[in-house]
Amino acid sequence: MIGVLLACLPGPAAAAPVERAKPVGRADRIAAELRRDPVYVTDHAPRALPADAAVRIKKAVARLGVPAYVAVTPAMLVDRYGTEDLVPLLHDSLGRPGVYIVADPTSTGFSAVQYGNATLPVKDAMYAATSELPTDAGAVATIERFVEIVLSGHARERRENAGPRPKSRVRIALDARDRSEREASRKEWSMFAAGTALSGVAVLLLLLLLRRRSAARAARAKAARLEKARTKNARAKKARAKKRGKRR
Repeated sequence: MIGVLLACLPGPAAAAPVERAKPVGRADRIAAELRRDPVYVTDHAPRALPADAAVRIKKAVARLGVPAYVAVTPAMLVDRYGTEDLVPLLHDSLGRPGVYIVADPTSTGFSAVQYGNATLPVKDAMYAATSELPTDAGAVATIERFVEIVLSGHARERRENAGPRPKSRVRIALDARDRSEREASRKEWSMFAAGTALSGVAVLLLLLLLRRRSAARAARAKAARLEKARTKNARAKKARAKKRGKRR
């Protein structure tokens, strides 16, 4: 009877499923930083950024006259995003109009897009800025050049007429080392050629000296033969003269 009653008792309530919080991605974390401050500068690349990076960037983008949101962050740190991938993610998270800029402090990554009423030549200025600066110019200098081109009134012309990209400091140093090595090699070959020429002159002088000595020996030998012949002839004449004297 007790067993029947126990069987009729309601069992323990099934555990309600636990709702797990959706993980926050890096783009969401950066967007949260941009809500507090429209210029976010990473602290993961202190050697690649000047100490006044944030101040200089704020001063530059303030000249645009429109809301600007700037994230200077290693674009491929965790999520394998490039700068061009982070820009729309940040806009989707913030949901605000304006110019969105993402620059990688440790590479040449730089992207800028204007959302809302597109009135600034952002795309042309972005490509022109990356064409006019070397690959190691840095995020701050690239953003400053970008703003300068946007406000120049010649963004399209500067993009279309951009020449070869300037050499980086590393490339300049490597080229200088190559020139130095080529110059050292040229000097070594010059010294070798000079030494070879001097050796050739020495050999030539030696040959001339040997030839002169040989000619001198030949001349002495010839003179000795002539002297011997004259002596022999003189003796023969003397002998013939004696014979003629005896006959008389």
